Amino acid sequence: MKAVTFEGPFKVAVKDVPEPTIEQPTDVIVRVTTAAICGSDLHVYNGRMPLPLTGWVLGHEYAGVVQEVGEAVTNLRPGDRVVGSFIASCGECFFCRKGWPSQCPRQQILGFSMAPGAQAEYMRVPFGHFTLEKVPEGVPDEKAIFVGDILATGYFACEMGGIQPGDVVVVVGCGPVGLFAQMTARLFGPAAVIAIDSVPERLELAQRLGSVAVDMGKQDPLAVVREHTDGRGADVVIEAVGHQESIRSCFSYVRGGGTIAVVGVYSEPEFPFPLFQSFLRDISFRTGICPSKNYMARLLGLIAEGKLDPSVIVTHVLPLEEAPRGYEMFAQRREGCIKVLLKP
Repeated sequence: MKAVTFEGPFKVAVKDVPEPTIEQPTDVIVRVTTAAICGSDLHVYNGRMPLPLTGWVLGHEYAGVVQEVGEAVTNLRPGDRVVGSFIASCGECFFCRKGWPSQCPRQQILGFSMAPGAQAEYMRVPFGHFTLEKVPEGVPDEKAIFVGDILATGYFACEMGGIQPGDVVVVVGCGPVGLFAQMTARLFGPAAVIAIDSVPERLELAQRLGSVAVDMGKQDPLAVVREHTDGRGADVVIEAVGHQESIRSCFSYVRGGGTIAVVGVYSEPEFPFPLFQSFLRDISFRTGICPSKNYMARLLGLIAEGKLDPSVIVTHVLPLEEAPRGYEMFAQRREGCIKVLLKP
């Protein structure tokens, strides 16, 4: 079968690799109908999170059709349309039962050297009975695919922030996760959502989502935040970039007693945390990897009801064979690229 493989920094290829087979009783083989290139795939692509193996199949955002199930899988059958979490979790351990499948000791993050990824014609989903969710009738791949990772992560950021009706929310970064944080923040009834970025296409989309778009290259974001909050700062600040400077800026935007929620992937081992400032100002700081399984059914329901349309962020749909071009466009932000889907 054809699959997208990592061949070293800034190099991916589409190669013939063996088709996956059932290895464990809870495995599910999925025929992939749509895959996506995620911002965290770029961490591998650009060498920030190097994979130990060249030739590894990339990708963890996927929608498809069940091809085969292991003998222990009773809730799915061949022909079911499914989407899946980017983390394959067992569903039975202490953490899974407590609602933290992202902390499952048996977890396998797809496409990150634990289990081969989704940018392929077929994929093996470990713990498929728990990791996969059926797609409601009438919901296309282009809307369903995001519930297993970035749409769930945006919603998770809003929950971590504890958004209340009437709050002012700041979102730092208007990449796909930041845009979905803005989209799902609306479900919590904020008075305003302020979106900060410097890429015109992303800011334009943020504005279409109803956010106050702030071009940090032309405007002073702090002045805009103060203008919308009578000078006190935002109730909730969501960071969706994962860089030290952007995280540090959140402490300027948040009000005393407010909350910072970081979902940008910060891959450095340490961060110079302003503990004394946070102590004096009663700032809550939360971060973590999204337990997307918790949100998938809920988000699919909202999509089916027409309350969310995550497909608005899709700018490019390419055949799987053009994945190298898709990675280049996404990494270099060329051609107005915000989100790339791949069709095997």
